[in-house]
Amino acid sequence: MSSAERIKQVYERFPYPGNDLEALLRRGGSMPALKCMQGIGRPGCGAPRRVLVAGCGTGVEAFVLRRQLPKAEIVAVDFSPRSIAVARKLERVAQVGRAITFQVADLTDAKLAKKIGGDFDLITCHGVLSYIPEPARALRALATCLASGGALYLGVNGAGHPTTTLRPWLQSFGIDVSEMKEERRLRTLLQLWDALHDDDLGELSTMPTSYLAGDVCGAFFNNGSLAYWRTQVRHSGWDVAGTAILPAALRLVMDGGRERPLFPAEPGEVASRLDAVRPAGFHRMMLCRRESRETARIWTGLYTVKYGARAAHFFSATLGVRFEDKLTAPQIAALKSLATKNGAPEGWEKLWTRNDAGRRMLWRWTGLGVVSAQFLGR
Repeated sequence: MSSAERIKQVYERFPYPGNDLEALLRRGGSMPALKCMQGIGRPGCGAPRRVLVAGCGTGVEAFVLRRQLPKAEIVAVDFSPRSIAVARKLERVAQVGRAITFQVADLTDAKLAKKIGGDFDLITCHGVLSYIPEPARALRALATCLASGGALYLGVNGAGHPTTTLRPWLQSFGIDVSEMKEERRLRTLLQLWDALHDDDLGELSTMPTSYLAGDVCGAFFNNGSLAYWRTQVRHSGWDVAGTAILPAALRLVMDGGRERPLFPAEPGEVASRLDAVRPAGFHRMMLCRRESRETARIWTGLYTVKYGARAAHFFSATLGVRFEDKLTAPQIAALKSLATKNGAPEGWEKLWTRNDAGRRMLWRWTGLGVVSAQFLGR
């Protein structure tokens, strides 16, 4: 039996993340806020018309998006027929509004767009490709489903993911981590693990069986650095527009100009270099198509700004970032116009690109999520 077949067998036995509707909706998934996905991936664009949830499991992300996007057409796919059956049942119970189209589909299928349709403004793929032996195949297939100017949110395990050390540790006790077998003994060991760890996974010993079967035990795990995932992304025709952790990480190194050695690298490279120093457990990335052309830097809407005579004070509750920059009077006027108009005033960047200090500031703003590049298909 191939790795792919074994993985599918696991999710047929244990649909993920389960069928407790109340608990699922209370958790709400762990995708970035829709505002963040739109601001970084689709700046200046309206609400997405068509959304694809790639690898939807039993539907939690699809239900969350339906609440936020009541008018959008949402298609949610998974390779597990049983997971799709559970999702359809939960949808009838939840009565979330406009019907979601749940379909069985393989994300690595080159004909994916023909089977589920294309022209999606936003695609989300959270916690899926880390468990697929050939993630690049799925990334290439998803690229065929994207509308011009659309974006893909990708959430994958990082090199710092706790299972990188947890699985070998469990094996040292004789636990077969390739399959969910000795659940009672496994939970006893996880209680010991929990007592010694405070990480992104939370209290593992209390997690439902469906979680443990896929996120602790399983046939295949792909926990990689951001540099690794960026390589997969770029080889599949995508670029990293930004990551959820980049604004906070960049802010940490900004004081005293310590970020200067990173200039003028684009956001994906900056995030990869910072991740190499402090490996993340999970990566949340916004991707755009590589063949797209950058048209302008657009205000993301993620920050509020207070203006002084010669400075601007930025704060983002969504990103948890606060900083201040000194500006000239013309720059303050241009920033006010940028932040209040839908789009970008023509030529506004020229006030920053005249000298190296201005170019570095504009570069920092891109990494911090103040502005983001708007891309259109060629």
